[in-house]
Amino acid sequence: ENGNETAMFDLVKCYNNGEGTKKNLEKAFYWYQKVAENDKVDPKNDVELCNECKQPYTDYQWCQQCNTRRFQQDFSKWTSKNEFIDRFIQEAQSNAKNSYEVLEWIPYNKLSSIDYYDKGGFSEIHKAIWLDGPIYSWNFKKQQWNREIDYEVILKILNNSSSLNSKFLDEV
Repeated sequence: ENGNETAMFDLVKCYNNGEGTKKNLEKAFYWYQKVAENDKVDPKNDVELCNECKQPYTDYQWCQQCNTRRFQQDFSKWTSKNEFIDRFIQEAQSNAKNSYEVLEWIPYNKLSSIDYYDKGGFSEIHKAIWLDGPIYSWNFKKQQWNREIDYEVILKILNNSSSLNSKFLDEV
């Protein structure tokens, strides 16, 4: 907090990646803002480049170009068994500019602690724990996605799901 830019950047990386501490994106963003407030450093001029393609990240440690390629290579490794849903998820993955825009198909066997929560217009709502958790970045050393494990999710059991269309997915 005394203006050591290197230490503050190190805190950003530690909190963002869960290195030496629990992953906390809010604290990572807080420390990144602290760096921005420091008169000595302008983070807009300190653009971080992808380790692989050397292009600027589209978001913190997120390379849209490389991650799109990774997603496309994995398209054949999963399916919802519904072509409309598969294309919807694939399009979202291909266009994701950050980890928050990534959609993933979650197989039922990757969920635990499934509990009823409420009933909605087109669906019944449940809470569950996603064992693998969502993607938040690429691990260059392990050559695999970094994930936030044991992540709480909301599930919707869709009524009349055989007639899916874009209006129906808006409800989801």
